Amino acid sequence: MPTDLKVALVHDELVRRGGAEMVLEELVRMYPQADIYSLYAGNIPKMTVDGKTHDIYTSSLQTWPLWFRQHPGRILPFLPQAVEQFDLSDYDIVISSASGFAKGIITRSNVPHLCYCHTPTRYLWDASHGITKRNRYASFALKFMFHFLRMLDFTFAQRPDAYIANSQYTKHKIKTYYRKDSVVVYPPVDTNFFFPASKHTSKDYFLCVGRLTPEKKFDHAILVAEKLGLKLVIAGTGRDKKRLEKLAGKHTHFVGAVSKEELRELYRNARALIQPGIEDFGMTAAEALACGTPVIAYGAGGITEIARNGVHGILYPEQLPETLAEALRTFIRTEKTFNVSRLQQQALQFSVDRFREGVAKQVEHLLEVRNT
Repeated sequence: MPTDLKVALVHDELVRRGGAEMVLEELVRMYPQADIYSLYAGNIPKMTVDGKTHDIYTSSLQTWPLWFRQHPGRILPFLPQAVEQFDLSDYDIVISSASGFAKGIITRSNVPHLCYCHTPTRYLWDASHGITKRNRYASFALKFMFHFLRMLDFTFAQRPDAYIANSQYTKHKIKTYYRKDSVVVYPPVDTNFFFPASKHTSKDYFLCVGRLTPEKKFDHAILVAEKLGLKLVIAGTGRDKKRLEKLAGKHTHFVGAVSKEELRELYRNARALIQPGIEDFGMTAAEALACGTPVIAYGAGGITEIARNGVHGILYPEQLPETLAEALRTFIRTEKTFNVSRLQQQALQFSVDRFREGVAKQVEHLLEVRNT
């Protein structure tokens, strides 16, 4: 890949760090010369990758107050027009990292646009009914707004020249909602960093990792842990924290945001990672396996591509606290059967090298098509 290739990377928003942002960071490593665009970012629109600070080019939304920008519901109606503000006409290729409207950027006809899709815009499609039910007083207005935003989202989804999906599960949703084909390139898991401890560690707790949002269903894990008297550690921050803390008792411990090194130790010392929500891929599950820790998860979504029931953990069939409790009982009975080496081996298919190879192949193909 020529180092003088002019690349633009476009991401939805950069006010928090999750799996999508890890993908963006790896894209920055692949294309260090790239310019980075985002609809809005934190107070200082910059991001640091491996000690190097990169400027972030933002839309006019960046001038709005941070307290307003940080709330997705408030800023949602203004996202479609914001993404069309960027002039990307001088680039050789544009790569969007999208779980929202970033895929809607306007490019010239001779500038290929590759979209790495983390999920079709979730709050407009498969999660929209749940959102309107939780906001029953604003339900009519939300349904009205979502109707028009869905039409815009579908229109925007036709703009990329090619799609990469982060899982087979997401690939199916892209085809269902956008009528577009895609290839699967799994997100990059740093298997050179996440690996089992060199010596035996005492494992005395179960672990949940992620943003504290209702969609993660961490309340299921809390209710079951308290009922069964099992120690539960929850790592992460988010808007659902206060509600979850009210549910928690003496067996549940919140550790907040943790460093990468602290997260690795949490994985290594956990009996199992609990994932009660549906993930489009499930970066934390893959990281846990890389550290030799099995996974207890609701068996829907991307987790079915990461772990096999009874081999890499326990996948349970219904998204209910009762079925999670039964899964935990099954795990406790069979805990000693899970092999650390086998768990780690399973995670290697999600390595950084495989991600780079997959993305580079699609970029090269688009450039070849453009030059023919």
